[in-house]
Amino acid sequence: MRSALTVISFLLVAALGHAQEWSDKAHYDAYMKGDWAEVVRLGKLAKKSGADYYYIRARNGYANFMLGKYFKAEKEFEKALKFSSADPFAKHYGYWSSVYAGSSFTALVKTSAMSDSEKDTIKVIRPKWLSGISVIGGYRISSAEKFTVDLPGALTASVDAPSNMPYVSLFLNHQLGKRLSLSHGVNYLTQTRPGQPDTSNTENIPVWQVGYLASLSIQAAKHTTITPSFVMQYWESGENKVYDLSATLAIRQQFGNVHASLIGGYFQDTDTNKYMVGGSLTWYPLHNQKLFSITSGGYNIGGEAPNPFFRQTLGGNIFKRMWLRTSFTWNNRVIAFEDVGLDFVNNATDRLNWMWTLTPSYYPIDNFGMSLTYSVESRLFYLPGIVNPLPIGEAVLGEHSENYNFHSFYVGLNYNF
Repeated sequence: MRSALTVISFLLVAALGHAQEWSDKAHYDAYMKGDWAEVVRLGKLAKKSGADYYYIRARNGYANFMLGKYFKAEKEFEKALKFSSADPFAKHYGYWSSVYAGSSFTALVKTSAMSDSEKDTIKVIRPKWLSGISVIGGYRISSAEKFTVDLPGALTASVDAPSNMPYVSLFLNHQLGKRLSLSHGVNYLTQTRPGQPDTSNTENIPVWQVGYLASLSIQAAKHTTITPSFVMQYWESGENKVYDLSATLAIRQQFGNVHASLIGGYFQDTDTNKYMVGGSLTWYPLHNQKLFSITSGGYNIGGEAPNPFFRQTLGGNIFKRMWLRTSFTWNNRVIAFEDVGLDFVNNATDRLNWMWTLTPSYYPIDNFGMSLTYSVESRLFYLPGIVNPLPIGEAVLGEHSENYNFHSFYVGLNYNF
């Protein structure tokens, strides 16, 4: 009996050893044949059996690279470099995996461990002080012409909806070394809005705004980005002059093909101070930032009602909102974003109920792109408090709201140096 058990044990050990050898050989053969899906499959089996060494990681990394799964390729080459930190093959394809995944600053951080000759060999993209410039211009069309408002005393007033709104902005992007990038820009818009309703004549108030946004991105670690942002806006609405300031800090962490962001901030206008918290999750199901992604997130501003005109801020996500974004890229030339947003602010002067946006972009050459944005917004406009116009009795204050839609069209031009 003991002899039989010994023979069985020997055969099992021999079979396992043969299976491990066969797994490695099959992995190598599939790699040499260019059967990349089989390389990945066998590599997973090898790791499950306890085999984890440089060649498995390097072959898997290259196979994922060839399959366009750049986030997976990134991870495999990083593991390969833990076994052989000076290996030029893993450095080369690890760098380009990050570039093709859309993580250019992660790629630059990886070059810190490279010599100048290695950088030249793999053609590292050097940081540029002026890396990009974009211009966006457009027009927002209001669908409603008049609101009919019930006043105290069984009276009514006819009130114009917020008017059409032209908009223009200019943005510049800078790379300030391997770990820092700066994006900043200015915008301008103008509009008329109704004043206090009156039975004889409701005056429309001209509104214009100029804003400045600065956002500094810091690559704190290989897969961690910290982004402080600052927004300053100046508004003139009739006789009122308003300054709005906001500062936010966002932390973005990459977990393979899932990116998580947390954000906190502070908002100040002429009347109130507020805090803001929020976050988002982005999933890249194809392990490629440039192909397809889904983002879901939300922000919340605490404190009293935001300034009435904060809806049009240059930092468009800095208010209480939940949204879902899907994006896809075809052939690295056509890029499209689709956004759906919900707003839950109940006490703002101009509330966004929901919005839908589609932004297709086309790059006829690598460095130059054109975009066209169409957006429809369902909004709820809260009219100012109404004083009883009758000569008798006490003044009566009220609040009225009306639904209207905005249809927006924007054209953008972008050039990357």
